[in-house]
Amino acid sequence: MKIGILTSGGDAPGMNAFISKFTNLALKAGHEVVAFKFGYQGLIDNSAKTLTREDVSNIAHLGGSNIKSTRSSEFLTKQGFRRAIQNIKLNEIDCLIVLGGDGTLRGAKELSAAGIKVVYIPATIDNDLFYTEQTLGFDSAVNAAVDAIDKIKQTMLSLNRIFICEVMGRHCPDIAISSAIATDATILITEAKQFSFKETISKIKEAIGDGEEAPSVIIRENILDVFELAKKIQNELDIETRACRIGYVQRGTAPSVMDRILARKFAKFALELISSKKFSRAIGQVGNKIKSKNLSEI
Repeated sequence: MKIGILTSGGDAPGMNAFISKFTNLALKAGHEVVAFKFGYQGLIDNSAKTLTREDVSNIAHLGGSNIKSTRSSEFLTKQGFRRAIQNIKLNEIDCLIVLGGDGTLRGAKELSAAGIKVVYIPATIDNDLFYTEQTLGFDSAVNAAVDAIDKIKQTMLSLNRIFICEVMGRHCPDIAISSAIATDATILITEAKQFSFKETISKIKEAIGDGEEAPSVIIRENILDVFELAKKIQNELDIETRACRIGYVQRGTAPSVMDRILARKFAKFALELISSKKFSRAIGQVGNKIKSKNLSEI
């Protein structure tokens, strides 16, 4: 078979691990693997490249996506979508593997509805796809966030300062929750409606009274301006307060051991689905087992 593969939307650690393992498994089974660079935009631009073992060697440990990724507004138009379908057929692609988050999932469902044979891989640090307990990249992002918070905490402890760390996650609180638990944060803020400045000040005062030398606030992105919050806390308590957005360190980090293993499990399962001619499926992990669900049901 001639199998297409693309990564779409925000990159996630583990994408390269999947690409490497799947390509090697597919080539060994006698299939051809064609990458469309820059995701759905690559379908529109027909940026097809046949992958060899050399193309995917020594990339499994790297963050990002070796075949590039982007968000394509053109794919959302009727004309762009039509061109994507035409190029899939022009390249005689028998099946298309797509890796990405919720936007990529919607695109996969549209392609499937248009008659394209699709297998979807959940690859997003946000962990916001509810049919699967774990998405590729989430564990790596949490580890990167925790590593950064631990380092910031060490310097804050040296100076007895309050610090605020904003972590990624889009509109999903999972990275913030896991990071806060792992670093024993003083305060966790995951929703705008949950935030109360008065309560935040009260909890910080209580923590300092209990002997905490560097109270920490972990906050999910897209809630408030953390630098303004730091100024307000400092003015209120007369204690130096610093803010940090950890940002793309979480996305660009090398995949964790857990994500490397998960990527290999997803790759093996994806090839099994294709070999069994089971398409329009989304792969996920449920109860520590790799399973798939029909795209139309998600």
